[in-house]
Amino acid sequence: MTRRAWASLALALYLAASASAQDVSVVAAQPRQLAEQLERAFLSKDEAAYLDLWTFESAAAREEEAALIRELFHSEESSIEVFAPASASGDKAEIHARVFAVNEPRGRLSQWTFEARRGAAGWSLARRESLPGVEGLVHLTLDPQPYRADGLTVRLEDFELRMLRGTVFTSPATLGPTMLLFVGDGEVVVSPKPPSEREQLRQFCGAPELRERVRTAFVRLHPADLHRVLSPVRFTPHPEGAKDLKAAREFYDEQSPRSFLLDTSFPRSPWWIYPGLGDAAVNFRTARRGTLTYAISASENEGISLFDRERRRQICLYPLAGRDTDYNEDADRTVDVLAHDLQVRFDPARSRLEGQNTMRLRLLAASSTLRLRLDDSLGVTSIASPLTGPLAFFRVRGQGSVMVSLGPLSGRIGEVSLTVRFVGYHRPAAVEQELLQVVPRGDADVFDRDVLIDEVLTYSNRTAWYPQAGNDDYATARLRFDVPDDWSALTGGVRLQGRRENGRHLQEYRQDLPAKYITVVVGRFQEVGHRIDGGRTLEAFALTRTRSEAVRTLEQAGDILHFFEQEFGPYPYETLRLAVVEGITPGGHSPPGLVILSRRPPLARGELRDDPATFWDMPGFFFAHELAHQWWGHAVTGQNYRERWISEGFAQYAAALWTRQSRGDEAFDNVLRRLARWALRENAEGPIHLGHRLGHVVGDPQIYRAIVYNKGAYVLHMLRGIVGDEAFRAAAQRLQERHRFGKVGTLQVQQALEEVSGRPLGPYFREWVYGTQLPHIEVKREVDHKEGSRVIVDVRARDLPGPVPLLLSVVHAGGRASRTVVLEPEGGKFEFVTKGSVARVEVNEDRGLLATVGPVR
Repeated sequence: MTRRAWASLALALYLAASASAQDVSVVAAQPRQLAEQLERAFLSKDEAAYLDLWTFESAAAREEEAALIRELFHSEESSIEVFAPASASGDKAEIHARVFAVNEPRGRLSQWTFEARRGAAGWSLARRESLPGVEGLVHLTLDPQPYRADGLTVRLEDFELRMLRGTVFTSPATLGPTMLLFVGDGEVVVSPKPPSEREQLRQFCGAPELRERVRTAFVRLHPADLHRVLSPVRFTPHPEGAKDLKAAREFYDEQSPRSFLLDTSFPRSPWWIYPGLGDAAVNFRTARRGTLTYAISASENEGISLFDRERRRQICLYPLAGRDTDYNEDADRTVDVLAHDLQVRFDPARSRLEGQNTMRLRLLAASSTLRLRLDDSLGVTSIASPLTGPLAFFRVRGQGSVMVSLGPLSGRIGEVSLTVRFVGYHRPAAVEQELLQVVPRGDADVFDRDVLIDEVLTYSNRTAWYPQAGNDDYATARLRFDVPDDWSALTGGVRLQGRRENGRHLQEYRQDLPAKYITVVVGRFQEVGHRIDGGRTLEAFALTRTRSEAVRTLEQAGDILHFFEQEFGPYPYETLRLAVVEGITPGGHSPPGLVILSRRPPLARGELRDDPATFWDMPGFFFAHELAHQWWGHAVTGQNYRERWISEGFAQYAAALWTRQSRGDEAFDNVLRRLARWALRENAEGPIHLGHRLGHVVGDPQIYRAIVYNKGAYVLHMLRGIVGDEAFRAAAQRLQERHRFGKVGTLQVQQALEEVSGRPLGPYFREWVYGTQLPHIEVKREVDHKEGSRVIVDVRARDLPGPVPLLLSVVHAGGRASRTVVLEPEGGKFEFVTKGSVARVEVNEDRGLLATVGPVR
């Protein structure tokens, strides 16, 4: 008998004897001790010691476990983390473990739950359950074998990469064709179908279709998609292509870290992942426009993207064929954040923060992973659940996100809690300028560098400064902030307590009503006002030089709140906290229950450029806009980025209505004139429904404000004229009542107006919100000289989506004859009776219609 045969027989006899006797040679007094023994046996790759921790039901069960552990021990590298329960109740306990194994070029995360049982001699392992892990981790490399690229084409929806001449390299055969790298002479063609995206492309490259010669391109795809994406599927060796290997490696080194790369705490990090089936990304370098990225993501609501990475500009973004832009970003979410318990220690001098956020979540669908947002400048030290202990997580490089492997929580539906600890150096942006109103010109920007400004740090929704869900998610919150002794931290909600100890100022807030994000402003604030108004608490805080303005603004707050409640319904929060700060350019931010206003310091000089949202000569307008966001932006908000007008257009119109309420019709007409001037000037740049992408391609935020703020406000004014004041007010209040602390789209706004008015409004929304057509009016007057007092005003209209009210006035020697008429899309003739000669005809002087008007003939 051979030595191998003797060894096999001996092993079989040993296993049989072990199984029959259910022998456990190593026992543990507590589950924690058993967990420690498990970790030691694994890390030392001691198969016998590992198996001795078990009580097996049969020899077959032992052999099965031995085969699995033997495979792991024979990996190039393997590691384990074991998490034991703090204590055990009864005769059973669960021990969770994470195992990471490397066999280049692949890595695999396995997650297990062991059932430990207490026997007469102590605790042993009785069962192991495999939980969802992470497969498909790879180390991506470039295979040096060159293939001929001539005649190959990569086709994705609305995209072609035509390889005319050159060389193509791919990934090693052990990985499959998950990468193609082209060097040579080729052409990229991007042809978006939506008209609004073609217009964005025109703004970027001067034509509604992008055609660029390329010398290099890097393609990532799922290996199973190769036959669908590449045509023809042909890899012909190309010995002459070896000369292109250097250029290929340089482009690979530059581009590969930008696609599907994960940073982890596991051995040999970072790791790449395969794109999902149907997903792809192409990075291509052009001579004129730098390196661009075209990506397809089947899981996204808007899965087609053209991105200028170097300039951080989203050129095109729209849904795949068969999908619509009328979607709620929360519709397919798998998790709902119910509450935050956020604790943060701020060190303003170093821009350092350290904290933890315990999130109470409702898992809406069975899943093995969870995605959170957190700025790349902040590191995660741990993620844990009180049910299972620490959880594995990955950072998606350059995406500001964290992927959490749910491990023992996989497949669960219902409520769970996760605690994320984080730390880092994070310098927040300036106060988010919801009204990014002004830009200094002349030498103002030079001079103002010497103006001393009290430092304020505003941690807002511009960056993910605390762990949060992928989209804005309404949740309640308990907030505890730790700042230096002479600083304060302000946020929304009810102030519970504050104390000073050990040179620090500790503050706590409670937000009992849902808020879609958390903002905190940190500075040397002093409280300068406090009052109770209609059951609400109003508070004002200021810096040294902003005290008087904070007091004045607080005095206005009550009147504006009362007016908005008449228009839109009850104020949504228990408190309103006001913070007045300083900045070289005025601005503001209105998070839930808090309004931050930034004013220019007294010594700042230089003129401020005209801007679509500039109404500094209208006292209270800016504050009213920000305050209106408590209704439009928080109590009700847009269902995706395209619906920004539901926040900004409504807030701008609310401020205009407050101007009429506080300053009269003449001031209101002045506001409407300025809204119209900017809206007409920038209207061709894109529809309201393009949201915050308006002006983004050309780097001009004034386009966004002209269309979303001003045209959005004017469209609401026109709709109000069509349905009437009472119907408009009822519709606004219905939206607030039905969708409080929820997300809506343009369709819900349209439906609310139609329900209360009984009028179909689809054509108006199609032209004014989803499109860029605006009416044009030509007016001709006909005077009957025989009678001397009869005037026919002939109004001809173009691009009018339906009947609209129009104010016509005939100014004559005896005064003025005015009448509001209903103008049909085809136009109409309207008769006036006058006294004496006619001086002129005035059209639309009440600004009821956003239209271009030709000269009166």
